[in-house]
Amino acid sequence: MNDGNRHDGSRRTGVPVQEILTTVSEEMRMMSDTASDLQDLISNLVVAGAFGGSQSLYELQSLDRLCQNLGAVADFLAGVSKSSSLDWKVDIADAAQAVKLADLSDRLTGRQTPSDPPNEETGEFDDFGNWPMTG
Repeated sequence: MNDGNRHDGSRRTGVPVQEILTTVSEEMRMMSDTASDLQDLISNLVVAGAFGGSQSLYELQSLDRLCQNLGAVADFLAGVSKSSSLDWKVDIADAAQAVKLADLSDRLTGRQTPSDPPNEETGEFDDFGNWPMTG
């Protein structure tokens, strides 16, 4: 489990709040982009007739709201980051231990950058190939 250590294993204490907020903002932006991609996929399924009835369409609007909220939180964190003092520092080790997804924890603590290739062995794989697609 990631414990807030650096790439070389040394502990990251006194991390600037500005850096943390910027990193979390970037993660939120990536989540927003992923949710938006899912929204596009679901829209294609709706057009193809995989979802039936107005209730399903109404409930799918919550995905649009999720995309908007994730983007708005990312913007908010980026704004707070810009106005935070470089002198504000925190120890991120305990917070990093609470994150159960290793690749996300690594990105949040600076052990991996968003441009690094993802660790393919983190998380669980759900095979949706056997799910029935009924309307």
